Amino acid sequence: MTCNHIYEDYKSCKPDEECGKSKPKHPKPQKVLLECGQGTGSKTFTSTEDTPFQLANVTVDTTSLNKPEVVIKFSSLVRLEKIENAPRTVTLKYELFRTYNNEDEEPLSLGTWMFEKADDLQERFVTLEESFSFIFCEKLNCLGCCSYFVKVTPVEITNSTATVSDGEMAALTKTLRYPLEDNCKACSPIYDNIFIPKNFKSKDTILACGQGNGGIVFKDSGLFLPADIAHVTIDTSSLNKPKVLIEFSTIIKISEDADAILQFELFRVCGDGDPVSRGIWKFEMTKSEELVNKAFSFIFCDCNVPSKCCEYFVEVTPIEIEDDDDIDEEDDVTVYNGRMIALAQSSKENFHYDYYKTCDEISDCINRKPLCDKPKEIVLECGSGTGSRTFTSQSEEPFQLANVTIDTTSFCKPIVNIQFSSIVSFELTSEEIMGGEASIQLRYELFRKCDNRRVSSLGVWEFEMTNEEGDQALRTIEGTESFDFTFCEHITCPGCCDYFVTVTAIEIIEGPQVISIATVSNGRIAALAQEG
Repeated sequence: MTCNHIYEDYKSCKPDEECGKSKPKHPKPQKVLLECGQGTGSKTFTSTEDTPFQLANVTVDTTSLNKPEVVIKFSSLVRLEKIENAPRTVTLKYELFRTYNNEDEEPLSLGTWMFEKADDLQERFVTLEESFSFIFCEKLNCLGCCSYFVKVTPVEITNSTATVSDGEMAALTKTLRYPLEDNCKACSPIYDNIFIPKNFKSKDTILACGQGNGGIVFKDSGLFLPADIAHVTIDTSSLNKPKVLIEFSTIIKISEDADAILQFELFRVCGDGDPVSRGIWKFEMTKSEELVNKAFSFIFCDCNVPSKCCEYFVEVTPIEIEDDDDIDEEDDVTVYNGRMIALAQSSKENFHYDYYKTCDEISDCINRKPLCDKPKEIVLECGSGTGSRTFTSQSEEPFQLANVTIDTTSFCKPIVNIQFSSIVSFELTSEEIMGGEASIQLRYELFRKCDNRRVSSLGVWEFEMTNEEGDQALRTIEGTESFDFTFCEHITCPGCCDYFVTVTAIEIIEGPQVISIATVSNGRIAALAQEG
């Protein structure tokens, strides 16, 4: 987007010089509609002859919207199991489609994301289960009812089964309540004389930033006790039959020769009630024998949430942490950089404003103030990717993978949520005779620059994969997987802010018989902002 601080209709929104005391009369008129999709079960592929499988879908009604932008969020799990001790290759194609109005028309492909695992190792990577997630943003040129769905196609499967499951989808649609242009009347002629949609029903929305609980280390010799890794609290007292979108991301680091099975469970506690489980996601890696550092994430859309103060938290339980070799060394698994956000919206149209007067009589669950969280205007912006970069040396310059610009000028102390997804591919070949180890370590870093202020680093996420020399002359591992995260912050001084993600090669081990190559691509980013 291009920042514009002089909207003719919103000059009164300009804050005071002292940003901490700014009181904009109203934010720019924008609404974001949340639609929850649904998964369609699971499918196990055993060969390329298997039919593609639709893993999740979501429907968006843009009939009453003016040139809407749509952000699609998708998450899933993929599980691989070797059939026998032999080399294995699995390639899956995740493809996003859209159908528009007419169900009989051919679905339009919007993008593809590849998942791949290949190795020539006999007894390695017997079982793998990890997340595969992405976001996608587009601007619709016309109006109507759109259905989005993700289809998974087996491209190559050798000596393995591949199971896709736990598909989740959600859609955020940005609407502008400006007069509609003449070319939209042909799409849906249901407007009044000034082209304002007659059936426009705005829905109240609340955005909440969560917190991580620090890093948790599980050792193979320790107690396997569950631990909370992240939580978020959201007050839905002022919403009418609220639905809540939860986004969670974390990093999992597995030491060499450790087998790990982790269970991530999402809980909800509303008011004085007991915790209620809302879903379970599993991560598993056995017989890896390598140092691994990778992202794990999911989204979850919770419908029919009570209109009260609710806390969501993710609990991680070590189901299995085992030493996979005969060396007397303690192996461990670390789960860290857990982050969580919640976006709540009324399922039905707004209450009358008089209803909010009752908020004065409700005790706020967080600050204990005699107010409940009232819905506020919200801004959604789509960013863009900047291509791809292949790293073959750690001396290469950092690469900016995606960026988004969001104007928070009309807010006083905004909350900003950043959603990022990408694809990372790697090839690691180690050589036993020369004693060469292949290794890749990439650092993803999120930055923010507002107006003419300095660039600030907001967070670091690491991807790492090694391939040690072994009893084979050459050992090769190849893979393509998703790397994504969510981030949320409170900004003290608003402005026109650029957020961008860079990738830096921290370590790329090279040698005569060693190959270490990493490619980052398909960077996508979106931003949400609301008055805090």
